[in-house]
This record gives sequence, structure tokens and C-alpha cells, in this order.
Amino acid sequence: MIGLSKTVVVCLLVYFLIPVAMYFLIPKDPTFNPRKRAIVLVLGDIGRSPRMQYHVLSLVETGFLVDFVGYTECAPLSAIQNNPDIRIHSIKTAEKFGLPKGSPFIFTAIVKVVYLTYQLYYLLKTLKNAEYLLVQNPPSIPTMLVSFIFTTFISRRTRYIIDWHNFGYTVLALKLHSDSNIIVRLSKWYERRFCTFAFAHFAVTKAMAEVLVQDFKISAYRIVPLHDRPARQFQPLTADQKSNLLKTSPLFAEFDPSKDKCVVTSTSYTPDEDLTVLLDALMQYDSQAAESSLPSILLLVTGKGPMQDNFLQEVAKMKYTKVTIKTAWLAADEYPLVIGAADIGVSLHLSTSGWDLPMKVVDMFGCGVPVLAHNFPALPELVVHGRNGLVFNSSDELASQLKELMTVPEKLLLLRKGARVECGNRWSENWRITAGPIFHIPNREDLTELGIDSSSSSSDEELVG
Repeated sequence: MIGLSKTVVVCLLVYFLIPVAMYFLIPKDPTFNPRKRAIVLVLGDIGRSPRMQYHVLSLVETGFLVDFVGYTECAPLSAIQNNPDIRIHSIKTAEKFGLPKGSPFIFTAIVKVVYLTYQLYYLLKTLKNAEYLLVQNPPSIPTMLVSFIFTTFISRRTRYIIDWHNFGYTVLALKLHSDSNIIVRLSKWYERRFCTFAFAHFAVTKAMAEVLVQDFKISAYRIVPLHDRPARQFQPLTADQKSNLLKTSPLFAEFDPSKDKCVVTSTSYTPDEDLTVLLDALMQYDSQAAESSLPSILLLVTGKGPMQDNFLQEVAKMKYTKVTIKTAWLAADEYPLVIGAADIGVSLHLSTSGWDLPMKVVDMFGCGVPVLAHNFPALPELVVHGRNGLVFNSSDELASQLKELMTVPEKLLLLRKGARVECGNRWSENWRITAGPIFHIPNREDLTELGIDSSSSSSDEELVG
């Protein structure tokens, strides 16, 4: 009996010593990290996706390691490039195939979808076991399908979240000039079907959230309206900052701030922005300015995109005498400075769905610049007519508003005060309150107890231009 007891004791000791020995003898995985991981996926240029960049920085600020996936044609913010907690993974565009010009749309679309699906599938496989996968929409094809496969069969612990900037099928309808096209209808079915597999949804407007509930049949408790708010690099310029920029930037050569006015608009040169509305309004303004004391206008058009050459051709046809137009693609750190130097901002965004909002307006408000914005259904969630900007429906209205603000300085000052009120609500704070619970982010007191410095870890302060 005693011999049996000794045998049992020895067996138990060996049983418990084996895992202890394995712990000390087997080399540890060098890739292991106890911190949470998130994947942020943009099937677009990450340098031209400010909202997704802000998501990345907010996740890192609250303790995450982030894998940022997307095209890398334009450099993202320096705070992302220089952060050791962020790894950028580049997606190659399908243009490498050199498809002949004039190829049928359906053929080129299929080739691109197959190629991108292949890339995303194998890239995400290398990033499995992250806690969250945050995906920008649109485009929904093929990201929604790939995300569903990834989180259902490959990385089942990963929670899939969609950040709705717009609806993919409405963008496609604009491109194909038809709402009833079979491809558009299939895209709409696809988007509605595969979005239901997501764990949670962010919507850029409350109106969009309502559409997701009513038309997409997504449970309201899974949807979080998350308005765009300016990051902290978008600040009103001090007098010294503005003076230095006007003296050193070639964009402001021959510009006299004592008698001229600067108007700025940002664009991606896509069909959902009709820049001819602005050109026609400026032509009306110019004809009146030539016969009155209206100030000269410097129009700065920032951005780049597929229809830029068409815009430049239109500009070449215009014969202005008191309007100068300059175009530029600005680095991420320079863009806020140029926006902040403007007297007035203009938004020509029309929205393919009517339910999203233009990020450019958020940037302008962050710099304390009032905005003249083309009207569409969701716009009142951002631009309040007469408080922080003015809303127009035609080039005639825009021309009249420009003339009014140039001749009634009190009205411009009132709108500027309204725009500055918007500066107080910043992305970082709003994200923590609104989006933080989806990622199970602790509050600031909990972060302090965990030893994380929430005031300085990769915060927006690093972005101040």
C-alpha cells in the first residue's frame, strides 16, 4: 500500500513537472505579444483615408498593436509612419496586369476582384488571431466576402467591424450611370447580405445608421453613429504661423492678405463633386468684381484624382480678371496649414447616397474656417446654415454668398466664430467615448491603473503641424 502511494506521488510530480519543464526549455515564440491586436483594412490609398488613419492612431493610443492594410501610393501621417506599434502592409493594385484600354467594364472588374481577393486572403492569413478587423466600406467588393471568410473559417476569434463611409452600390451606380443596371443590383444584394456577418458597424451619420436599420435590416444595437471630427493637427493658425506661411509658400505668391481673400476647396476629382459649379460661381463673381470694389480671390484646389485633367481643361477656358486658381497635392503635414490660412472653405460634395458627410468640411472646421457647402440630405448634421457656414443649391446661390461674405465682414466673422465652436469636439475624445466600447477600451482611469500613459502614447498631439 505504501509502495502504491509512493508511485502515485511520483506520477503526480512527473505530471506537474512536465509542463514546468516545457515552459523553461521550449523557446518562446518571438512574435508573441500580450497586447491586443487589431487589423485596419482599407481597399484604397491609406494616405488619402484620413478617417481610417485616425482609427489606427486611436487604437494605438489605447494600447493596441495595429496592422494597417491598404494601397500605399501616398504617405500616411508621420505619426503612423514613425510608430513602432503600427505595421503597414501594402496591397498591390490590379493595374500591374496592364489590361488593354477599352476593355469591357465587366471583364476588368472580374480580373481586379479575383486578384484583390487572392491578395487579401493570403495577407490576412498571416495576420490571424487579431482581436478585431476594422474594414472601410466602400468598396464592399471583395472586402466584405474576404472578411467573412477570414473571421468565420481562418481567425474565428477575430471580430469583424465595418466602418460605413457610404454605400458601395450607390458609388457603382454613379460610375455606370444607372441604378437599375444588373451589376448595381447584384452589388446591392451582395452588400446587404455580407454586411450582416459583421460584429458591429460604425456609420458616419445618424441618417446612414437609420438606413442600415431600415433597409439593411441590421439590429440597431450593433450600429454606432460615429461622426467625423477633426484631429488635432487641424488647428486655427496663429498670426505668426499664417504670416510665415504666406511669406514662404509658393501657393501664396503675389497674394496680398490686406486686400485679397483666399478660398480653398479639397477634392478627389470624382463624379460626386461638380467643380464646374464653383467655376461658374467665380465667373459671376469675377464679372461683378471687375465693376466694383470686391476683393480679388485666390482659389486653392487641393487633392488629386481621375478627373483632374478635365477640371484643368475647364479652368483654361475661363477668363478671370480678379480670380486666380491654383491646384496642389499637399503633404499630410502641410495640408492643415494651407486650410488654416483660408478665409472661406467650399465643399462641392454631393454624396452618391445622400447619407454620408465630406471629411473636408470637418478639416476646415478644425482650422476654424467657415464653409459654403453644396446641399444634400445628411448635410445638416454637420453644416448649420447661418451658424458655421452657408448652404447652396446652385452656382447662382454660391456666387451670391461669396459676394455677401466679401462685402459684409460681420457676417464672415459670425460664421468664423461658429466654425471655431466646432474645434472643441475632437476626434480622439469623441472616438474614445463613442467607438471605445466596441473595442472594449477601458476609460482613462483604468488605463492609468494599467500603467498606460493615455495622454502621450501616440496621441494626436504628435500630429500638430
